[in-house]
Amino acid sequence: MKSVIVLKSMLCLFLVIVTCSCGGKKAKPEPLASSSYYGDNDYAKMVEVPFKKQDGVRIIQVKVNDCAEFPMIFDTGCSGMSISILELATLVKHGYITEDDIVGITQAQIADGTVINEAVINLKKLKIGDYVCYNVKASISENEDAPLLLGNGALKDVESFSVDDDACIIRFYLK
Repeated sequence: MKSVIVLKSMLCLFLVIVTCSCGGKKAKPEPLASSSYYGDNDYAKMVEVPFKKQDGVRIIQVKVNDCAEFPMIFDTGCSGMSISILELATLVKHGYITEDDIVGITQAQIADGTVINEAVINLKKLKIGDYVCYNVKASISENEDAPLLLGNGALKDVESFSVDDDACIIRFYLK
């Protein structure tokens, strides 16, 4: 039964990619940028990212693979990144995800403790404000209404962060 679910997930992911692919140009990586420095250490950079409060969560804009910006929940309790099948279809439609970006299947434990199987893809580039991160693994939720989550695991170069709820800004302190 478990192998049938895994096979079904992979087939679904493959079909989305094959049917929506249009062979778009691949973006060249750009250097890591920052909006300001802090302290006397020239190696430590700070990037400020605005957020909106919505239903008790912080929503930030994340540009994926130079394609489109998606509103994502900044979820410090999430270990990685999660997008729904709808966002995957958008990325595939515009040629920003190909078969080469399929990583495989993983098991994930969701907030209620349930363990589910999800397809995993590689996102070549995330841009969050002036912060750029490369080669981030994202799980794909088959639930079209699933929220998009940006967790700690997606922030590879972030040493720490602080949240200013009054100013609606998250400050990422880079390594």
